[in-house]
Amino acid sequence: MAWALSDPSRSCAVLIGTHEYTELDDLPSVARNVSRLRELCCDPAVWGLADERCRVLRQASRGAILKAVEDATVEATDTVVVYYAGHGLVDPRSGELHLALPCSQAGPSYTALRYEELRSVLLHPSGGRPTAPRTVVILDCCWSGLALDGLMQAPDVAPAVAVEGACVLTATAGTRQALAPPGEKYTAFTGELIRLVEDGVPGRPALLSMAALFTELTAALTAKSRPLPQLSTRQTAGEICLFRNRARETVARPVPGKAPSRVPVGPTAGGTVPSGGGMASPGRVRVPFGEPEPDLPQLVPVALTETRSVWLGRYPVTQAQFGAFLRDPANARWHPAAARAAGTDVDDNYLAGWSGPDFPAGRAEHPVVAVSFPAARAYLAWAGRRLGVPLRLPTAAEWELAARAGRSGEWWRAEITAGRVNFLGSHAALTPVGEFPLNPYNIGDLLGNVWDICVDDRGAPVLRGGAYDTPAARLREQLSPRSPVECRGNVGFRCAGDR
Repeated sequence: MAWALSDPSRSCAVLIGTHEYTELDDLPSVARNVSRLRELCCDPAVWGLADERCRVLRQASRGAILKAVEDATVEATDTVVVYYAGHGLVDPRSGELHLALPCSQAGPSYTALRYEELRSVLLHPSGGRPTAPRTVVILDCCWSGLALDGLMQAPDVAPAVAVEGACVLTATAGTRQALAPPGEKYTAFTGELIRLVEDGVPGRPALLSMAALFTELTAALTAKSRPLPQLSTRQTAGEICLFRNRARETVARPVPGKAPSRVPVGPTAGGTVPSGGGMASPGRVRVPFGEPEPDLPQLVPVALTETRSVWLGRYPVTQAQFGAFLRDPANARWHPAAARAAGTDVDDNYLAGWSGPDFPAGRAEHPVVAVSFPAARAYLAWAGRRLGVPLRLPTAAEWELAARAGRSGEWWRAEITAGRVNFLGSHAALTPVGEFPLNPYNIGDLLGNVWDICVDDRGAPVLRGGAYDTPAARLREQLSPRSPVECRGNVGFRCAGDR
């Protein structure tokens, strides 16, 4: 159930730590990671797992790890949590992630546990299907972002079974090493996770979702200039709640009829809060780290360099979100009939099928299409004022960086292989956002479903990413609309903003 604590009486956790090695450098902080996480998982004030439902494996063998994970997957009927901390290794031939064991060596991959084996056990315990509808995997090791390529799905399992409730949180991107800073009690990533669970987060609800934890982890690690975590989820997996919020501060709400004072605001759940926040108008007050309003986009951070990052919409703007924009009386000029009659900012195809501010029935979560460059910018200005974060269209370079997600070479082929792309060779019809898995940067539909309106170096509109009716060979094309007011049924847009 979304926004409910995973039932500790029906959940299981396996905490794996390898801190001493015969061939690799020791990681003494890993042992402290596992010990403290077990204490927190079993603390009734935090989660409340019974001792027998929280299995700790230190210096374990490949067989012992897989057996413990399989046992947890068979026993749990609510949520399975698997945590690993230690060295991460990359197979030099396949590029796959391996989890180091006590006797692992840096070269031969057969000395370590292949992550794919762990994933396979979670998907197919004893050759069957898992009994728990939700799975959380947390990896604190170098190159851990490589685990996001496969998320938690398998080609021979029905999609609803394979990915429903699957959440993978990693300490780094697939191209980055994790940190175990000398002199610190815990590793960099797990240390921040422990701090958040121990202290709670003021302004958050009583339960901390995985999306909220990712948000806070990203902000904390960014502030310390440390490698940024990654999160991949599907469906409502970002709403899985493993921990109570020990800060337990009530989210403030405006008093009807009274204009409260201005407060800093943040973007929606699943992204992170801009450093320095923003200012909300008195009529639309939001609280720091507040939960999202359903009619506003979700934002996630994307690092451009080691010192600069931007916000990007997790998904393209939906019909429901654009409908909320049209229902604001201040935006009446953007109603289909009015905008078409004006003839300056849209063409006759603008919002085809809409009736005033009402989108076609049953398509609330579909990306809004047939919007022009001026209409998209008008929406972003409106939504940015409500979020307190000035929004704009992404640049083509920002789009490329987010879509590449730290990968080199023909990265788009990996997107197609992983089933993340709605194109002419897959579903071949417009689908709601969230129907296809997120990429390693936790962003969806960058390739396929709808073309994204971006801007080039001159600020002119340019289309990136292809759509549901685009052949695979053309997904990487960079198109320009015939004019800024052109409205096409396979073109949408997403938000961007400076942090």
